[in-house]
Amino acid sequence: MTVIPPDHPRFGIAQAKETYMKWTKLAILALAFGAVFALGACTSESTRADLIVVSINGGHTFFSDLINEADSSHIYIPADEVPIVLTNRQHDSGAPLNSGTPFSEIVVTGYSITFDGGVPGPISGGMNLLVPSGQEVSATVALDNLADKASIPISAVITTTAHLHFNGYLRIAGQNGDQVNTLAHLSVSFANFGDQQTF
Repeated sequence: MTVIPPDHPRFGIAQAKETYMKWTKLAILALAFGAVFALGACTSESTRADLIVVSINGGHTFFSDLINEADSSHIYIPADEVPIVLTNRQHDSGAPLNSGTPFSEIVVTGYSITFDGGVPGPISGGMNLLVPSGQEVSATVALDNLADKASIPISAVITTTAHLHFNGYLRIAGQNGDQVNTLAHLSVSFANFGDQQTF
């Protein structure tokens, strides 16, 4: 669903931006309230361990600012990076394995993200993240490509769902073992939010 507030040029003056900022925030909150945030997990081959997404962005909607105009001499499109927490759980719900023993570690090798409606476009990236059995590991991933984000009209307010797919393998004494993967979903809102200048 897309809501279009009053027109605002991409590099317009800050006063024009502030006139509809309260309206924009109210619209975003209303859309985000109805959006679904869910986590899920599945494995493609492994019957020993599951890669689980514990949280993405702390369980909250991610608010992506389309442009930062706090400093008129340095207007830019902010990069979106999302914190994630992953864990490695035994497939049979058994006790965690001792670190370093066979089948005790999952290596996450990459991720991909798609959005409902195809806006922004998909993104994928490599990872090299070790997730020991029974432990939680934090990381950060890029949510979108800056070029795709720049193509979104600056006057748009878009709430969508991002589908994050992580893949890797269950390590067996230093060798690649069964493939593992997991899928999670994140509510994301794109808009021209208010900016605060930092010094």
